[in-house]
Amino acid sequence: MPVSFLKEGESGTVLKISGNDEVRKFLAGLGFVQGTVVKAVCNNNTGLILDVRGSRVALDKVMGQKIHITQ
Repeated sequence: MPVSFLKEGESGTVLKISGNDEVRKFLAGLGFVQGTVVKAVCNNNTGLILDVRGSRVALDKVMGQKIHITQ
């Protein structure tokens, strides 16, 4: 499921990143790589804030749809 489906306080593990090479490299640079645990800090209508390896990352919903996770 996409990371944008997480509710506040829920966590998941990154399975894969979809999108073109530029998108995948951008997200990898933010810490979104296979096997990384992410936690939803805030999830609202416009975007989400995720805890990734101890850092908080803000993404819009479109970018959140490209990060596929398992709970």
